[in-house]
Amino acid sequence: MANYFESNRYQHVSVLFQESVDVLGPKPGDILVDCTLGGGGHTALMLERVAPTGRVVSFDRDMIAIEHAQNKFAKAIASGQLTLVHAPFGEVSEQVQALGLLGKITGILADIGVSSHHLDEASRGFSFMHDGPLDMRMDQSSGQSASQFLATAEEKEIAHVIWKFGEEPKSRFIARLICEMRQKKPLQTTKELADLIASKVFWKEASRKHPATRTFQALRIYVNDELSQLEQLLRDAPQVIAPGGVLAIISFHSLEDRLVKEAMHALTGKTKRESLPRDLPLTQDKIDEMTQSRGQIIKPFPMVPSDEEIKNNPRARSAKLRAIRLQ
Repeated sequence: MANYFESNRYQHVSVLFQESVDVLGPKPGDILVDCTLGGGGHTALMLERVAPTGRVVSFDRDMIAIEHAQNKFAKAIASGQLTLVHAPFGEVSEQVQALGLLGKITGILADIGVSSHHLDEASRGFSFMHDGPLDMRMDQSSGQSASQFLATAEEKEIAHVIWKFGEEPKSRFIARLICEMRQKKPLQTTKELADLIASKVFWKEASRKHPATRTFQALRIYVNDELSQLEQLLRDAPQVIAPGGVLAIISFHSLEDRLVKEAMHALTGKTKRESLPRDLPLTQDKIDEMTQSRGQIIKPFPMVPSDEEIKNNPRARSAKLRAIRLQ
């Protein structure tokens, strides 16, 4: 059996590693999709579970992750067991259709959010823990960087982004700070933005949360259009996955988890049934037809990391894994 766990320059610690693949119930011959390739941890485990006759299709919008995987999984790619796709996971449906696999996928896993590589690599500009260019794009070959957005957007739009995607109560004040600063000098590095916020927004130095945390989250989500990509995946999954297949998603904050939870509940038909007016003159057969279930949630509550995993990887503490078996 091939060993896919050798290390190299793209480092990422996969959260809920075994649990997230186990919930897919993979077996030899299955076809799985890893929506968020990253360092290839989940992809490696998937390949071993579906070997020798199965197949894995792995997506990532970051070309560095693709190039890393091309070297790490060279044998699996050459044998046809692994297909790499340089695209956001919101394009899963059209990409899978192009491969002739629409409706044949037995499991999809998406580990939403930013990877350890993005946070630890200063040049990517995702974290204020390392000074670097204020970029934040997962795909640096396209789109607008965070610094470009902050240099050109109106104050009202900046405030809206920080509030909507960061749930930051001081979003208007922070937006005003940014616009006042850019009149003197555009914000170009992560340290400049973090220091600006920290110098004007009150916070307890003993606090574990830096006052720029929500703003950085908001800008990252906005620049990468993350929630729209997630919504597209949730809409398309029932057409992509074969009957009996599983959709599993790991989220890291309330905005993501809320979308996942609501979409999965809607697929069970429960949401539609509860929304029907009580006095609607419908037969039970008609109600059952209108609220037909398209899936069954595997566990009533999300799976979360163990205390031991959180101790070894503090970034895992907010992770939630939800899964649904589609019909």
